[in-house]
Amino acid sequence: MALEGYLEDLGICDILQILSLSKKSGILTLKGQRGEGSVCFIDGQVVRASSSLFPETLGQLLRRNNIVTEDQVDEALRYQQNLRSHQPLGAILIDKFQIVPSEVELVVAAQIEKIIFSFFSWTEGYFTFRLEEIKAFGSAILNPLDFMLKQGLSSQRLVVKGGKIAELGSEDALDDATIDLELAELENQQSQHGLELLRGMLAELEHPELGGGIILLILRYASEIMDRAIIFDVRGNHLVGLGQFGLSGLSVAADEMVRKMTLSVDPGSLFAQVLKDKVAVRSPLNKTVVEENLKVFLNGVPEEVFLGPLVSDGQVVALLYGDNFAAHQPIHAVNAFEVFLSQAGLAMEQALGSSN
Repeated sequence: MALEGYLEDLGICDILQILSLSKKSGILTLKGQRGEGSVCFIDGQVVRASSSLFPETLGQLLRRNNIVTEDQVDEALRYQQNLRSHQPLGAILIDKFQIVPSEVELVVAAQIEKIIFSFFSWTEGYFTFRLEEIKAFGSAILNPLDFMLKQGLSSQRLVVKGGKIAELGSEDALDDATIDLELAELENQQSQHGLELLRGMLAELEHPELGGGIILLILRYASEIMDRAIIFDVRGNHLVGLGQFGLSGLSVAADEMVRKMTLSVDPGSLFAQVLKDKVAVRSPLNKTVVEENLKVFLNGVPEEVFLGPLVSDGQVVALLYGDNFAAHQPIHAVNAFEVFLSQAGLAMEQALGSSN
């Protein structure tokens, strides 16, 4: 399973920050009405980017910046075409014509920034992030720049810089000190809104056995942002209680009662919607039998509840119900928690795969 969804629900800035915090390596693919694009990450740092709106090649960029001549690019391309295995154009230019590597890096970094900043205006579309090892070579058709940065760009810094450029209307009045100040403020906001918590929980998810298992890690995370929750095992059309936190006022031990719970999922219920669509929802409960039974068991529910699926190998294997019944307030930092559920599903897939 991958991190995937719609830009209407999770914007590109949030995605960049999440991937930065989780320090993952892989490829983020974007598709929308404005075009298609991709961003490659190594340990959360941006090393490559492409967009259908920016088809300019590395040779064209370097010529425009007076780093190479047209003859040098043509000779390098002829040499590249005669190779048995692909070598990036940038590496060939550096090797054959003693081009300074740092000059190529600066030009490519500036183009990557321009591509990333263009994605910030994409408010509609689909995204997916796949974990994979990023290789330094590849087809120039898929990667027009045909180059990968050795020193990746900070995803967090890109978010800050892009935001300030949009605010100021130009990059001319922007300096490193201003960006550093904004970056510090962003990191403070992340701490307040749950992304710092996400960083810690993702680190624990690397070794779930140390945290008592994936299900317990999910409950631990949920307990940081919700008053109470129940996690269910999904067995076909039935939900079987696995664990809980925050339940009170029950006549016997809450854990024991939850483990004895079995709910039949009614068509048209919020539970059925989550199982079908495999995406989390924040909404009032409907008035189906399963939801009315849950309301009675919980001695009431607030106007907004949270239902989040744990998806492994394309199937919903567990479902978490949560609310803020005591506070009667919206649940904060839910986007980060949804990302954690996505990564928990991936961790479960990997654990099951390694045991087979």
